[in-house]
Amino acid sequence: MVEKLDHLIIKSEPFYAVEDAELLNGITGQDGDLRGLCLNRLGLSEDTVTLLEAQQIDVECLKKMRFEDVDVLFENRPLGPKVHFREALMLWRIELGLPMRSLRVMAFRKRSGEHDGSACNGTGPKCSRGQFHGPVDQLGVVTPATTPELVVKPNKVPPNIDYKQFSWPMTTEVLRDILASCSVGRMILHSAELATLEKSFQSQLTAIMIDYHMAHDAKITAMQLENYSRCITMLFPHENKTTYHIPRGPTRRNPGGSLYSRFINQKISKKALAIGSGMASSSPFLT
Repeated sequence: MVEKLDHLIIKSEPFYAVEDAELLNGITGQDGDLRGLCLNRLGLSEDTVTLLEAQQIDVECLKKMRFEDVDVLFENRPLGPKVHFREALMLWRIELGLPMRSLRVMAFRKRSGEHDGSACNGTGPKCSRGQFHGPVDQLGVVTPATTPELVVKPNKVPPNIDYKQFSWPMTTEVLRDILASCSVGRMILHSAELATLEKSFQSQLTAIMIDYHMAHDAKITAMQLENYSRCITMLFPHENKTTYHIPRGPTRRNPGGSLYSRFINQKISKKALAIGSGMASSSPFLT
């Protein structure tokens, strides 16, 4: 419609209202609306949203979910949607300042604190045993302190640790104290709270375990390998035991996993170094 007013021409365009309330909510995608949040903000599928609605999960529930809740939600369901949901939820929670936690890690740390009687007071970076820990949050979870070291990618060279100062044999408490004593270890502790460790961290963890072992013992047994893998999975529930140790069996002559491989490689390297040193010392060209 065109109206002529004096020397001005005003053209009126029709207004098309959005009558579908669900469509409007989907476009706006406010965080208070579960469907809009999941579809537009988190990029989840319609099937995942339907699953959340069927379990009566709202936005407030998403803010409180833990890793175990995700496992229960997607039990007996395809892994793909679970991975997408978990990663999207983790990032969103980090943006809100509400990082996801694991009940198993919390319970283990509580038991460990009661066992050794050295729980941190939450006021500083060190506990009564002088080991490095971060502050204690309102849930009683000890979180690694945020330092510039934690944002650095781990080096391939294992940290220089005096393993003789730590108790023998290995326990979960000893492993935690060793990791807390170096920057790479603190990064591992921090990363393992969220999900499975990256391969670089798994390699560093394996190197630390074997270096600790070789500082105390020149040989390694199947029982020791089993104990090391058990300590890792108890301290880090998201880790897979077979990553670190696979027992020998009818079709496997030697143990598998990163622990045994690292031990063999270290033995070969030390033997080669010793041979090289012996040849150098006996060389007639050296005075």
